[in-house]
Amino acid sequence: MGAVLVEDEDRRGDCLDGHPRVECAVTVILIAICLVLPGYGCWASIYYGYKTPDFWVKVPGIEGLERGPSALAAPVFNVTLRVDNEATRRPFCAGRASAAVSYAGVQLGHVDLPGGFCVPGQVVSSVPIVATSDGLGIPSELYERMESQRRWHERVSLEVQVRLDDCCGQLPVMLWCTAVVHGQPQGPFLCEIAPMLKDGEPRPPTYVYY
Repeated sequence: MGAVLVEDEDRRGDCLDGHPRVECAVTVILIAICLVLPGYGCWASIYYGYKTPDFWVKVPGIEGLERGPSALAAPVFNVTLRVDNEATRRPFCAGRASAAVSYAGVQLGHVDLPGGFCVPGQVVSSVPIVATSDGLGIPSELYERMESQRRWHERVSLEVQVRLDDCCGQLPVMLWCTAVVHGQPQGPFLCEIAPMLKDGEPRPPTYVYY
């Protein structure tokens, strides 16, 4: 009886040796699994993982852009921040945000968004921002410069800086954006993303889309 058991075990052990096609198929399947799993892992990390969205801005409306001494109201800039979050399934959220609109390096309007905003994954969404000034109109020299550019059909560009805090667990970042309100090309131009310095000051971008 013991001899029979040993013989059966030998037969089972030699099963693959007696069936080369089965052995080859098992080997191919194992190799395929080894090749497919890493590729699937990379694909899953890209498809389901985190990717910083693309940002760009437009300024579809401006009010009160008058010479300071004769102005009756503060300038108001209606800014549209576009967030392209299509490349990931994760939502992009900023717990707090603030924006500043400048011309020729001089700030003309600002706003705080204490509630922040959140854009779902696989979505391109718009965030409305209304920035205004504490004073009336804009400085005379800036007004003259802007009007001169218009008369000579030159491009009038506004710089829009958007600070994002509590952003997906990351450090605060600054978006450096350009919006063309007169002239060509109108854009839109992708915003440059720059991290904040340790002292809380924004780090200037290495380049800006113009």
